[in-house]
Order: sequence, then structure tokens, then C-alpha cells
Amino acid sequence: MSKDCYYFPHDSNAKDDPKCVLLIEQLGMEGYGIYWMLVEVLRDQPDYTYPIALIPALARRYNTTCEKVKAVVVGYDLFTIKDDRIFFSDSLNRRMARLEETRVKRSNAGKIGNAARWGESQTDRIVIANGSHCDRNSSLTNKNRTNKNKEKKLSNESKESADKPRTVASKRPAFVAPSLETLQSYFPTIGGTTQDAEAFFDHFEANGWKVSGKTPMKNWQAAARNWVRRKSEFSNTTAKTTTHETTRKYNDL
Repeated sequence: MSKDCYYFPHDSNAKDDPKCVLLIEQLGMEGYGIYWMLVEVLRDQPDYTYPIALIPALARRYNTTCEKVKAVVVGYDLFTIKDDRIFFSDSLNRRMARLEETRVKRSNAGKIGNAARWGESQTDRIVIANGSHCDRNSSLTNKNRTNKNKEKKLSNESKESADKPRTVASKRPAFVAPSLETLQSYFPTIGGTTQDAEAFFDHFEANGWKVSGKTPMKNWQAAARNWVRRKSEFSNTTAKTTTHETTRKYNDL
């Protein structure tokens, strides 16, 4: 995991934005805290979007109410809702696009610098087959011409990359968690039961629909099939099994 994995830039005076002023006036600082919790959750997602169906799970995780979280999402024009399935922050997407653009520019600049250093270091090492040195002026001329062509090509690529619009939220379709009813209909078709469906739903709803402890789920049907295949491993789990132990046992699902 990179050092800046959870980093995102934001304004220090965000609280003075009229939308946030109204939010604080109506919901207090708790509402403002919910807003930044949602922004941080979005930053952690691969495509910077989050399913609306999981808002109740977020509310439980952060010890607030579903009604307050939904109010922040839909009531203050701070987030954009798409197809009544997912929501995202236009402001966060713009900031992350600029951050990615800066990274591309730095990467291309490093490539240009490496290309220039490589050409200079090789000039003094060119020899012909009989062991005598090539004409130094001719070697320098050829290498300098090659380096200039490389620099021009990389510079054009950097400019095209900087000018090309970036749509951060369109990396891939957002994962949408299934409802309990959907799971109860699906599990019997793969050899499971409705009780298996309820256990599957409760487990992944509680951990934010992540597998192996921290990786966002991409295909809930595959996860469900794996759950049914491996459920016999957990048949001896008693009512006294702790949440920590259960999570550890299901980490590989």
C-alpha cells in the first residue's frame, strides 16, 4: 500500500462554504463530521463512488443514524446521486484528477531525465569491433540527435496526457451490493439456504462488502458460491464465537 493511499487535498475553509454552513446550522457539527466521513469513504473506493444501499451499514459503523447520513447525502447538494444506486463527490473527483495529472507529469519528467543521463553515460563507451574508439564528435552528434528525438516524443506525450480530460469516476462500473431478498432467492440455486443468505448478508454488510479483510468485493455471486462451498468448515461455530474469530475464519472468502 502506497504512503499516500488515503491522501486527498481539501480546502481549510470548507466549513465556510454556504452548503456546509447550512448543514452545520441544521445538523450541527455532527452533520459536518458525517460529511467528511463520507468524503473519506469515497476516497478509499477504487472509482470514488459508494452504493446508496450501504448507507445503513455506514451509519451503524460510525455510531450515527441512517436518517442523518441520508440527509447529508441528498439534502445539501454536496454529493451527486446517479441512477438512485450510487453517490459521489464532484469536488473530490476534480481534486483527485488534478493529483493524478501531477503524478503523470512527474513520471514523464523522470523518464526524460533518465533518457538524457543514459545517453550521456553511453557516449564514452562506444568502441568499434577492433577495439579502437569511434570518433567522439560523431558519436556525440548521433547520441545528441537521438536524445533530442526522445525528449521531444516524451514532451508531446506529457502534453497530450495533461490536455486530455480525465474522468475519474468512469474507471469501471461501481459494485452494487445485493439486497437480502436477492440473496435469499439466489442461494437456493447454488445449493445454499436462506439462512446461508442471511449469514452472508450480515457478514459482508458489517465489513463494508470487502473480502480478505480489506479488498472491495467485485463479484458477489462468486463470493456467494465460495461461501456455500466452504460453509462446512464453519459448521462447528458456536454462539459464543466472537466477531473477531468469525471475521478471521471468513477472511479468505
